[in-house]
Amino acid sequence: MTDHEDSLDGLSLDAAVDAVVARTGDDPDAVRAALGRVTTDGIVRREAVDDALAHVSKVVSTPETRVENAGMLIDDAREVAEAVAHLDSVAERLDDFEDRHAAVAARVDGLGDQLQSVVALADEPDAIYETAVEIRRLNAAANSAQHTADKLGVDAEELAAWVRNPDRRLDALHDDADAVAEFVDGVAETLDALAAGDADADVDPAAVRFDAALRQRVSRLLLDDLRAEVEDLQAWSDPGPDDAHGAVDPEGLAALDDRLTGLEDRWQSISDRFDRGAMEWRERYGDRLVDFEAALDDHAPPVDWRAVESLLGEYRPETDDAASA
Repeated sequence: MTDHEDSLDGLSLDAAVDAVVARTGDDPDAVRAALGRVTTDGIVRREAVDDALAHVSKVVSTPETRVENAGMLIDDAREVAEAVAHLDSVAERLDDFEDRHAAVAARVDGLGDQLQSVVALADEPDAIYETAVEIRRLNAAANSAQHTADKLGVDAEELAAWVRNPDRRLDALHDDADAVAEFVDGVAETLDALAAGDADADVDPAAVRFDAALRQRVSRLLLDDLRAEVEDLQAWSDPGPDDAHGAVDPEGLAALDDRLTGLEDRWQSISDRFDRGAMEWRERYGDRLVDFEAALDDHAPPVDWRAVESLLGEYRPETDDAASA
């Protein structure tokens, strides 16, 4: 039983929020959000706790089904990709699916124990607020696990889909190449502006050049990621009569390979410009650049582009150029 004697049962929501804030010092908005789950017609009711528990019990049961579904989709992807599972772009994704599935399954397994703890807490006569808080947390945890399992299932379906039809992968890689080309062009435009003296007077050229160097390193990683994908498609075996994977369009693959080679050449020409430019930025930001490059080493192909984008955001200096790139 909790160590306070006041009961919230029968209080208006406003009065209950005031009472809890006075006792706990918790954020009023958070208190209101929690108590809102056990409020009926503006009044906090113990009976509403039972209703909230019944609802969260249903919420907790849903992720288990979604985890099972994700597991079946992973099995399907593995079966479809059996003949090409030795390729890194396929094998690493399948391994990643298994790791993610094990992790979300463990989270879901813990939800049942958490629910029983909340039920036990609800039996205490003066724990309406504490129970409401735990119900809210459990609801959020269950929804998060469900979202994770759903995303895993979608990723497994996408892998199976492009293994069955590699042309879908070629189309996606062309889109990725568009994004990298835009990234590379942005670095070139920054260097052009610096060379022409077009930078604003209140902008630090060294910071702008360092920001461009960060983006240049990221574009190299993304190019390496695309190159790894292309090399795997070049090693893609022709499907046999009993294979589920599809055939790669050789002309489409050759076109993507040529395009990627052009991007790599352009990247190198831009990289050479950093060596010919002013060196002040290296003196000021060299150590930070080394740290960034070390962090990038943890993102080997297949690369999570959103994770790399987030990492880039952590290292970019605050410049008008960085904000607009």
